Amino acid sequence: MVELSFGSLTFKVAQGDITKFPAEAIVNAANKYLEHGGGVAYAIAKAAIGNARDYIKISKEAMREQIGRDWIEHGEVVVTPALKMEQHGIKYVVHTVGPYCGGTWDDDKKEKLKKAILGALRKAEEIGVKSIAFPAISAGIYGCPFEEVVKTFVETVKEFSREARNVKEVYLVLYSKENYERALRLL
Repeated sequence: MVELSFGSLTFKVAQGDITKFPAEAIVNAANKYLEHGGGVAYAIAKAAIGNARDYIKISKEAMREQIGRDWIEHGEVVVTPALKMEQHGIKYVVHTVGPYCGGTWDDDKKEKLKKAILGALRKAEEIGVKSIAFPAISAGIYGCPFEEVVKTFVETVKEFSREARNVKEVYLVLYSKENYERALRLL
């Protein structure tokens, strides 16, 4: 595990299954309608309740209550309970939407990713959790370059560390050994 310290905040890169990762909050790389149909979103929905459709219903109700509409923008987040994942110490799922890249990367996409990460970090701060785990938002089916995603995570966590009070540990949890090793080489 790689560990970087920014003041009282520690950023760690770990390999594992985010649905079993012992952080108080985990982040879902969602689409803007919170329809958890693939990738990490589907895995989280299935781990939370067993049936992704049921978790979609819970997520959409929470979105209407918390945001007041049926979609979220970059930087907005929705919080749902962890349900069955509580057995791993997870209390909350923070849903955020990253940019769609389709293999290309530019300043606009980087800014949208930063908003997605910061929105989740600020929500974690607000709900009072000490640890939060992220997947590599937008690096999977959204096609953003993995290296740029990892670099943006480091920059954004460093930036957030100046305002962090409750949050002490931020994890980037990578499922595959290959991506974990790629991240280690970058850092």
